[in-house]
Amino acid sequence: MKKNNYTFRLLLALVFSLQSLMILAQSNQYLHFDGVNDHVMLQNGSQYLSGSSQISMTGWFYCDQLAYGQGYFGFRIGSGNAEFYIIQLNNGVLECRLKSTTGLWEYVSPANTAIPQIWQHIAWIYDGSSVKLYVNGLLKGSATASGVFQGTDVPFAIGRSFLSSLDFYFGGRIDEVTAWNRALTQQEIQDIMNNELTGNENGLELYYKFNQGEPGGDNTAITQLICEIGNGERNGELLNFALTGATSNFNGTLDPGYQAISFPQIANHLTIDPPFEIEATATSGLEVIFEVLSGPATIEGNLVTLTGQAGTVSVQATQPGNDQFDPAVPVVNHFQVINPDLHFPDIDPRHPLAGDVYVSTLSAVRLTALVTIQYPELFWVDEVHFLVGGQLIPAQDPLNNGYYTAWWTPPFYGNHIIEISASNNFYASTVQTVNINVVAPTTDVEVIAAEDVWLHTAIASVVVESELPSFLGSFDQITAHLEVSCPSGGCGEWDRLASIDVKGHDGTWFELIRYITPYGVPCSHSIDLTDYASLLHGKVNFRFNCITFDNGFEYKLSFNYRKGNPTYLYSTVYEVWKDNYQFGDYANLQPVEDWEFQYPDNALASTLKLVSTGHGWGTLNTGNAAEFYNATHHIWVNGSQTFTQANWNVCNPNPDGCQPQNGTWYHNRAGWCPGAIAPWFTFNMTPFISAGSVNLEYVFFENYVDFCHPNHPDCVTGVTCTDCDDGFNPNLEVACNLVVFSDDFFVGTKNPDLVTRLNVKPNPSNGLFELSVSNANQMQTSTVRILNMTGLLLQQSEWNGNAMQLDLSAYPKGMYLLMVQTPEKNEVLKLIVQ
Repeated sequence: MKKNNYTFRLLLALVFSLQSLMILAQSNQYLHFDGVNDHVMLQNGSQYLSGSSQISMTGWFYCDQLAYGQGYFGFRIGSGNAEFYIIQLNNGVLECRLKSTTGLWEYVSPANTAIPQIWQHIAWIYDGSSVKLYVNGLLKGSATASGVFQGTDVPFAIGRSFLSSLDFYFGGRIDEVTAWNRALTQQEIQDIMNNELTGNENGLELYYKFNQGEPGGDNTAITQLICEIGNGERNGELLNFALTGATSNFNGTLDPGYQAISFPQIANHLTIDPPFEIEATATSGLEVIFEVLSGPATIEGNLVTLTGQAGTVSVQATQPGNDQFDPAVPVVNHFQVINPDLHFPDIDPRHPLAGDVYVSTLSAVRLTALVTIQYPELFWVDEVHFLVGGQLIPAQDPLNNGYYTAWWTPPFYGNHIIEISASNNFYASTVQTVNINVVAPTTDVEVIAAEDVWLHTAIASVVVESELPSFLGSFDQITAHLEVSCPSGGCGEWDRLASIDVKGHDGTWFELIRYITPYGVPCSHSIDLTDYASLLHGKVNFRFNCITFDNGFEYKLSFNYRKGNPTYLYSTVYEVWKDNYQFGDYANLQPVEDWEFQYPDNALASTLKLVSTGHGWGTLNTGNAAEFYNATHHIWVNGSQTFTQANWNVCNPNPDGCQPQNGTWYHNRAGWCPGAIAPWFTFNMTPFISAGSVNLEYVFFENYVDFCHPNHPDCVTGVTCTDCDDGFNPNLEVACNLVVFSDDFFVGTKNPDLVTRLNVKPNPSNGLFELSVSNANQMQTSTVRILNMTGLLLQQSEWNGNAMQLDLSAYPKGMYLLMVQTPEKNEVLKLIVQ
């Protein structure tokens, strides 16, 4: 629908002799984008325009504020030659691009093309020989172009420009977006501005009116942006919108006869749940009518009664209208009904894996399993334990992320059966068996962790699950081999920052390898990762990362485990720093935060692992920093300068033998070289264990200041610096880990005997529950509260940890919340009264 009361004026002195242009054609309703992560996406949207030698896109945009990297709309990132998009750069510049079968074509508008806080109509046209940008129906500029828009798998996005993991999001309002498989004329563009489309226009393939929901209301039940063409297959997916309130939601004003239904998402339920009410409202204030379309439920008025069977229930809300209001678009809500006795946790054994387990001495072996369960609003993993040779071993999840750990000492070499059991909060349990053979190591072990991992423009990160040897001790050196090869179409041309992360057995990610790609050639590399032995056994995930704008590289990662006795049986890795920090920022010359750590009582040795690579360079960075600046940094321990990091690498000869390369590979750099693994600096922290606690500071080279940084008070554009607002400031990409070694398997873990755990039995019950806790002597005085599902407090009492009875028999059947609060933490459990 179109506004009848919206106008704004643009003074066009040269064109209209200072007369005002009245633009009357922007829709009353629109969608507001928060500029953080809101966007609309139609997967494979390019299929509707693929094969065209003429295409067009139009839309109304209201930019909240000028900011670099705002994605307006378009097709980007996929195979083939089908890209057509607009991004806002600095100072209101619009970067408009076409990628066709003949290459990349673009038009970049002058500054202040985008004007904040007003509606502007944008049209981006390709007519077969040129690309043209129209703003408010007037030609802003054009450039030569040719070729065919060819590719079927490129997403169409509104409010975001896809570029791997970069966040090019739009902040503001968007309305009336179209995409065409022909070139619109200027007259047609002006007609679109003043007259709402019917949806039947020649060549119109995508058309989004944004006329949905209740402006500023609760629109959380809406998941798609409706396309006026097709039968729903062209609807865009609404991603990350709050869909409530004035921002990140549908907004605007309505036609007098228009009404919309707000139907909040119905929560999932258990087959044993009692009848419950649902709610929906119409903007007209008229009564909403409900109907169960399918599934194990009935409805009378707004009261839903479950049949006791499991399945998906679909409920439709309608409002037929009256003499004053048009019928509302029906809204269908889906929810799941689940049988708690048949809904089991999922068990994924992580260590040891089935087969040989290499144990150099019969000491405690780590047992780890990832245990998860769907529908966390209804279920949680209540208990996990391992059973080996009749020994029941409770498992703990210290980070509350599903990674359960226990310790077991094999009594003999040979075959053992490990049973992993997990139950939900209704005591429905599942068991998984792992057959292992505990053996003494006899040879080195080679394993391929990942191969054929291709990172390129469209894919910046890939996670690979790998099965590494299961072991305790057994290997005194672990060497990683990284092979980097050219994919079909050739290697990437430039040096790009890449890395490989590993997820530990507590679910935490750690950077393992920092790598800079070479200039257009394949290479091979090796690095000693013995200090990370605790992360490199059993089933683990590796994450390969590289943001690039070219064809990239393929990666293969393998490991060699050398037979031998390590100095210590056990180790634990802790992340100290992992971030990108600006270097030489006058407003914050030492940006790295201090880190405090308490060594475990049984720690015997410790090392600090640090890698920091300098990036950003050029005449707008003082001293060509940070990539080409020779700087020495320091680690301070407990207030004293302790370790020196001379962060400068000689690149010719290449440290990893990757030469010759194209480009400027031979220049020395800050902590890295193209086509080489950036080395870890290893510092001995063992002398500080006796102190118990340590404070670590990473102090950047204190004699460097970037005089061309926007935060420097003496920087004047055009006088002291070409551009004080230049965004390519020096920075250091920092990763630092602390490794602690011990011969005690409790290093870095809590003794299970000291862990408190709440127990409520039976649950469900007829209303009487017994609350208890393991290790009551460890329990502090707590407050126990009982609340209903709306948050209303029903009961409250103090608890010293001894077993106590909870009586909910006077309350209706249903679900309640038990909240136990101590000075250190809160724990919430769900109680079911049958």
